This record gives sequence, C-alpha cells and structure tokens, in this order.
Amino acid sequence: MIKRNTLQLQIFKLKRHLEVTARKNQYNFIHPEVVSASQDLDKLIVRAMKVK
Repeated sequence: MIKRNTLQLQIFKLKRHLEVTARKNQYNFIHPEVVSASQDLDKLIVRAMKVK
C-alpha cells in the first residue's frame, strides 16, 4: 500500500503537470491532454482519500 506522504507528493506533481498542460493548450479544458491529466489527478485524489 502506498503511504500518504508518497500520495501527497504524487498529487503535488500531477497538479503541476495539469497546470503546465492546461497552459500549453491555451487553457482549453476539453483538450484531450488536459482531460487526461485532470482524470489522472482525480484518480489519485480519490485513492488518497481512501487511505486517510
């Protein structure tokens, strides 16, 4: 099982990735890259919520 600190670090990294991806795609939130990054972050947040 992944520890909470590890999940928090991964969430932080994915948030930054989402920000960069959104900026790169002119904040087009329906662009496939942005949607994919957002969904990856969502899954990790849900996973972290289950650990707490």
